[in-house]
Amino acid sequence: MNKLPKKRIGAGLLAVIMTLALMLPVSASTSQKTLNVTTGVGLTIDGLKARMTDVSGKEVSAFYCDGTTYVPIRAVSEALGREVSWNSATKSVELGTPGNDVTNDQAYLKEYFGISPMSGTVSWSTWSAAIQKIGGSAVTGTGTLTAATAAKSLVALANMTQLAENYSASTAAATCKRYGTVSAADTKYVACALDNSLIPATVNLTAALDGSTASALLMNAADMAGLGRNYIGYSSDSDIGARLMSTWNSFTLFDDAALSDLGVKIVKSGATTGYNLKYDGYSARFLKENTIQYGHSDITHAVQLMGLLNREGLTAKVQLEPKVSVYEYLLEWSDGKVPGSTPTYEVRKVSDNMYLCYAVEYDLMLEFETKADRDAFDKVIMTNAKKSDAAPNGEGMIYGAWWQPLYSTKVAMPAPEYQQINDVVVRDGSYTIHPFATNDQMPAVKSEVAKDAPSLTCAPNQIWVNAAFYRYLTNESYQ
Repeated sequence: MNKLPKKRIGAGLLAVIMTLALMLPVSASTSQKTLNVTTGVGLTIDGLKARMTDVSGKEVSAFYCDGTTYVPIRAVSEALGREVSWNSATKSVELGTPGNDVTNDQAYLKEYFGISPMSGTVSWSTWSAAIQKIGGSAVTGTGTLTAATAAKSLVALANMTQLAENYSASTAAATCKRYGTVSAADTKYVACALDNSLIPATVNLTAALDGSTASALLMNAADMAGLGRNYIGYSSDSDIGARLMSTWNSFTLFDDAALSDLGVKIVKSGATTGYNLKYDGYSARFLKENTIQYGHSDITHAVQLMGLLNREGLTAKVQLEPKVSVYEYLLEWSDGKVPGSTPTYEVRKVSDNMYLCYAVEYDLMLEFETKADRDAFDKVIMTNAKKSDAAPNGEGMIYGAWWQPLYSTKVAMPAPEYQQINDVVVRDGSYTIHPFATNDQMPAVKSEVAKDAPSLTCAPNQIWVNAAFYRYLTNESYQ
């Protein structure tokens, strides 16, 4: 997915936003002048009439002056879900969390492609090396590297070259005209990059390319090429519930013969009581340090969780990864009979006295904008999505609350909220199974894998799980 802000902001609306910060403080040294304006200008966003207010809720107005419409930037930015502030030192309006996207871009390029954070003016050699690490071809150039001169290599990395070269000279020139002087050789590639948000409309095309901008452009191209994050949207998107539902309805049972055979043997041995089967094609590929993996089986729970995050002011990128949850099934749960199968549920007899249930569930992958938001997640769930003796039926909780919610992260988290265990990942091609094991349990799981499937790769990964699930895993408590 092409990297976008929390809410989509079209180029036309950006042109309006980048006008006058009416509702922000003005420095005493800021120059002032008298304007003749036309008032009574309204604002419509996505077809709906917007009510413009200041920070206290008082209604404010937009106006028209000398061919430009001026709107209160706070009213527009908040309607689009963006934070807004005034930087008195630089005398500038700032939308979004300052530096947050840049920091995450650089961290992602480092984690997934081995590209060290870039700073200062970026050279052609540094740009070419980064392009190659992502999977593109080496590039050369003369003169200063700018967004405009980098556009051809950026478009190639995004697999958009044929589209760019399909532009007519007149169409490309018209697109680029408002953004500064672009050489004829670069015009088609710049126009294509602008039209497809590879280069944001706010970037100075002819300025020397700095490390922050270069990182953002590389991430845009990697995302468009399918090499970056794989996600369905933001938790704050107005249609995120519909996207979750649609994605969930596309899931069915899937299988891998070698891993299923191994899974049966592991459960029979008693080394683990169950495991999850997953497929790489759904992997979110999120930034590890900001991500929480949240497991559940009911999609309504996931939809309500999005609303809960919005209420708490937490925003995350969202991916729904299907998993086949496998665990021992007791016939007494269904009056001694094997229940009927569906496209997402099946009970299989694996021995004379053992049945295993195969059920489609999901891991909700959440990459938060900041580590502080990630750290706040535990309290949100404990308060709003966990049953307890005080609320055994989930009173006051969101739909589908569990006694032992399951969420984890791959970075060390503090006790007692989190406890370290192991995700014992066993791989067969693009499929993996994931038995969870405490440090005490892990040797038995690894031994069983080595004995029953020596040809498969087994890689225990340390993860940190929430305390309630850890108590369940160790039979310490039911809550």
